[in-house]
Amino acid sequence: MRFRFFIYSLLVAVYISSCSSHPADSYSAKNKVDSVKTATPTFDNSLEKGKIISKIKCSKDSSVNYSLYLPKKYSSDNKFPIIYFFDSHGNGSFPLERYKDLAEKYGYILAGSNNSKNGISWEENHPQIQTFMSDVKQRLNIDGRRIYTCGFSGGSRVASSIAIFDGRIAGVIGMGAGFPSLTEPINNRFDYIGFAGNEDFNMNEMVALNSSMDQSPIRHQLILFNGHHEWAPAETAEDAFLWCEFNAMKDGLISKNDSMIKYFISKKEIELKNIEQKKRKYDEMLLYKTMSNYLDGLSDISEYKKKVEQLNASDVLKKEMIQKDNLAKLELTQQEMYRNNFVLKDLSWWMNEIKKLNQLAKNESDEEKSIMNKRLLNYLSLVAYMNASSSLQANNFPDLEKYLKIYQQVDPENSEHQYLFADFYTIKKDNAKAISSLKNAVKLGFNDAARMEADVFLNPVRNSSDYLKILEDLKSK
Repeated sequence: MRFRFFIYSLLVAVYISSCSSHPADSYSAKNKVDSVKTATPTFDNSLEKGKIISKIKCSKDSSVNYSLYLPKKYSSDNKFPIIYFFDSHGNGSFPLERYKDLAEKYGYILAGSNNSKNGISWEENHPQIQTFMSDVKQRLNIDGRRIYTCGFSGGSRVASSIAIFDGRIAGVIGMGAGFPSLTEPINNRFDYIGFAGNEDFNMNEMVALNSSMDQSPIRHQLILFNGHHEWAPAETAEDAFLWCEFNAMKDGLISKNDSMIKYFISKKEIELKNIEQKKRKYDEMLLYKTMSNYLDGLSDISEYKKKVEQLNASDVLKKEMIQKDNLAKLELTQQEMYRNNFVLKDLSWWMNEIKKLNQLAKNESDEEKSIMNKRLLNYLSLVAYMNASSSLQANNFPDLEKYLKIYQQVDPENSEHQYLFADFYTIKKDNAKAISSLKNAVKLGFNDAARMEADVFLNPVRNSSDYLKILEDLKSK
């Protein structure tokens, strides 16, 4: 019997046309046409290499800008692969800073949008994305067969949308969220690798998406790591670069690199030893499947496949999979209950519920349930943020205060609730508390000076010395 995680009812099954071409195929024909029609391009050789350039304005629209990292080995004489990044907060430099060492190691150009962020509709965002990607293509010598998109949270859905709707993307790297809602089959072919922290409220969505792609010709992989809803740490994200490299080898786009393959095997064998010591059969099975997915067509994987079959046949793993499936169902039920109760229950109920969840999250006797409750806390943080933001825009101030207090209780280290409290207090004409909340937000990591300047709710304190000092400090960082 084959066990799967419970798949959310809201997740749309993944479809793809089996006759669609791989990016390597579609680009080969296009490049032949372009070589006839277009003269030799002139690339921008003035851009500094080995350093993050935080803001490059697009030549066709200066309101669209992006961050860029060129590896030191970059030369306009040769074509280079590129990863376009989409951060949920529109901070294009953030993922570049995190992954620039990997870009150096594997020879990738990194470009991050400073415009695309949560809250922008696809209709508004799409033209900006096209402008951004076209500008990079005009400036740099990019390998058109090796264009990848990567995003986190809402940015992950953007990265997938580009591949699904626009095409000409070799692979998508999705972190913390899956595909956008789909009503039509996917006609563009691309590879996909997803990443999710084990405390990420979207982890089960990512597991379900990966499972649904088993029935499609999409080459896919899921990497789980110890973490919450976040960009994957660099040591984990290296698997994305290796995934892209290995698939390029399989497609004949680059030469087979035996030393890179040996490095990957060595790295995974170390992980296997650690997992075997902890006697986690499910994690062991996943890692053998991962090694098979990466190395199929590049190395002998018969031993890995045999291990997967043996593990799947074991009663221990079957029991573990049933437990995981039941937990996933329970988690979905809890999420639905919390969504409904956000309006129905008063603040006192929520304070008690959050306290109970925190206690359950510290339960060391059942690690899986403990982690599930951590995911629920992270989920409540998201729901509180969404409800608070909606209430602010709707001028629903009584509910806004309630939601912000829930938000603060469930996610005390998040700067966002303090920033929104600043908006709330200016509305209440309590400027002293508004400034205090802004200072607290900065202490917790808030650093978006442009957002402060554009926030009309902060107009009552905009000319105060405290506000100007906060803004000046943010801009100087």
